[in-house]
Amino acid sequence: MISQALLKQFDLNGPRYTSYPTADRFSTDVAVPELEEALAQVANTSRPTSLYVHIPFCRSLCYYCACNKVVTKSLVAADQYVDSLSQEIALVAKHTGRLRIAQLAFGGGTPNFLSLEQFARLFNSLHAHFELLGSREQSIEVDPRYLDDGYAGGLHELGFNRVSFGVQDFDERVQKLIHRFQSFEQTARAVREFRAAGFESVSFDLVYGLPIQSRESFAETLERTLLLDPERVALFNYAHIPERFKAQRRIPNEALPTIDQRVELFLYARERLVDAGYVAIGLDHFAKPSDALAAAFKSGSLRRNFQGYSTHQGTQLIGLGASAISQLDSCYTQNAPQLDAYYARLADGRLPTYRGISLTRDDRIRARVIESIMCEGRVMWAAIEQEFVISAQHYFTNEIRSLEKMQDSGVVNISGDTFHVSEPGRLLLRAVAMIFDAHRARPLQQVASESVHPVRFSSIA
Repeated sequence: MISQALLKQFDLNGPRYTSYPTADRFSTDVAVPELEEALAQVANTSRPTSLYVHIPFCRSLCYYCACNKVVTKSLVAADQYVDSLSQEIALVAKHTGRLRIAQLAFGGGTPNFLSLEQFARLFNSLHAHFELLGSREQSIEVDPRYLDDGYAGGLHELGFNRVSFGVQDFDERVQKLIHRFQSFEQTARAVREFRAAGFESVSFDLVYGLPIQSRESFAETLERTLLLDPERVALFNYAHIPERFKAQRRIPNEALPTIDQRVELFLYARERLVDAGYVAIGLDHFAKPSDALAAAFKSGSLRRNFQGYSTHQGTQLIGLGASAISQLDSCYTQNAPQLDAYYARLADGRLPTYRGISLTRDDRIRARVIESIMCEGRVMWAAIEQEFVISAQHYFTNEIRSLEKMQDSGVVNISGDTFHVSEPGRLLLRAVAMIFDAHRARPLQQVASESVHPVRFSSIA
């Protein structure tokens, strides 16, 4: 096991590496022209594409949440948003032509804030401008507390086949402190309805590190989770950044678990899920052996993007909606996060992009190494050398020295032209990836405009 002293050494904040370079390195110097050029390049490839659609609306405020969201109960607001999404879809298609979509994901916020009629309108626009492949993976995040009768069936008719439920924790005392009241019965009903509707995969999001969580209370949440038998479980570490997210100021600092307690929660949860038959994947995901995520992990085709782990190798990601991020070969770009700015850009006939980063060759090389760490927990230098025509020993001289120090601590094992993160070292997967992050040495003020707050990251352990 990793020693407590070593864990305390890594009691610091770091990226989750859903991309490299990370979003805190985006600049307003890169925006619409770079995206337009990148979209034109997408049009010239035969590769399928992934789409992500951000729905920012929530009916109530959860104190722990760090997502881009708008709290409202007005469906009229969603009508305007659907209209604007349709405008953005048309603008993107002007640059790409009729792309073949292999993966379509809706996140938020609360995507099931939209009515089925609003979803139908949105899909009319998607079908009009893109080819949605019949074999596509189409997923949606759903809040079980706001689920109308027949909603699951209506989504399935629109092509949805995977659903993710935000659970966080079933303990009512924890729910009170994070202001998310969601009973086990509500979640169980949602699971039954989506399975009956024909959904292929059900996923749960659990969060450890929330106020007053203990091993005993979280063990109960895990047992209730296993009763509902989801195909996937995501086990996220709560990022408490009250100076960045105002709602988190309502969570008492003194109620939060210590690093030792967080580690205990994670290790216990990991052990319990693996004992229950789930495959541990990457940083924080678990899947049944029959699930596509486990199959991608086993075959080495697992990928990581701004939405987390992806089973679709080789696709580029186009983000639609306020704050959505596009992850393309030549650049990453992000849409305006504020609704008024998002609407204003579209009203002027412009793509709503407001910042991004162009990728250098070095970025691409390091991104591939970091992705291998985050997805497989290992790097095979021969594969990197063949893909990029480099000598890893020369290109990563300093990084390999740092890996050797981590090997002395038991975090990684180095063998020939391969290194892999040890089983106990998986808790520090992000710390290993940080070794290869060349942007960390650059001051944030060199890349962030005055109007953009530098992104703060969650604790590594």
